[in-house]
Amino acid sequence: MKANISSHDIPKGYRVYTIKGVDQPIVARKGGPTADAVKHKSTYAELRNNQKEFGVASMMAKVLRNSLSEGLTEICETYVSGRLTAQFRNIAKYEDGPTGTRPLYVTKHGHNLNGFEFNTTAPYEEIFGAKYFLKSSSRRGQVILHFPAFVPEDTFKAPEGATNFKINARLVALSDYHFDPEANSYIALNKDFHGKFGSYQSPMLPILKIATEPMTAHVAVDQLEVPENTALFLLMAVSFYHYENGKFQHLNKDSGMTIKQVY
Repeated sequence: MKANISSHDIPKGYRVYTIKGVDQPIVARKGGPTADAVKHKSTYAELRNNQKEFGVASMMAKVLRNSLSEGLTEICETYVSGRLTAQFRNIAKYEDGPTGTRPLYVTKHGHNLNGFEFNTTAPYEEIFGAKYFLKSSSRRGQVILHFPAFVPEDTFKAPEGATNFKINARLVALSDYHFDPEANSYIALNKDFHGKFGSYQSPMLPILKIATEPMTAHVAVDQLEVPENTALFLLMAVSFYHYENGKFQHLNKDSGMTIKQVY
């Protein structure tokens, strides 16, 4: 499904057109090559091929972002979509072949996204120092997280005014993509699990110099085993809150989220 761009979103001096195989409209300056020229002229073949790979990368980044809850989305900084798309786009470069036909194998190369920060002003590892243990379940697509007891005041690099916190974990399945010459477009190798996710959220806990209780969570994408050609993205987040007048205010700009592990 192609994204829609409102006329109000088009900067002055720019135009919008689409290319087959690209999952979103292309915005370009007026006065350059026409949309028909970009679509059909041989001189723009490399541009078309790059846009095909970019379109798949953009779609994969969007699926990952769409798996986030509203609270996790609030942590994301303004330009995270572009940074995340660039990381997925780089996956194609690890495979041989002509541009525009190279597969995007997240199962093989997704580990290059390990450590990606959704809010670079509050890196997850810097603000949350608690140890935890990660164990794969007997079925692929299910993990067990365990946080031993920790003292929040000694563990967090909490922002000023923070009184409470929550820990979040989200396990997201993303399919490998390859190019289908007959369809002249990219297709997912495992559409059934693509974009499925499981999640864990701790209770709202106070930031005190008192140890928490140990926390254990079973996070599952599905009750079935996730098949091959599908990578699993484990996202970890910590959200800080300020409690006042009976309400919790999310300090989203000081909260952190990372792609902890891709496997």
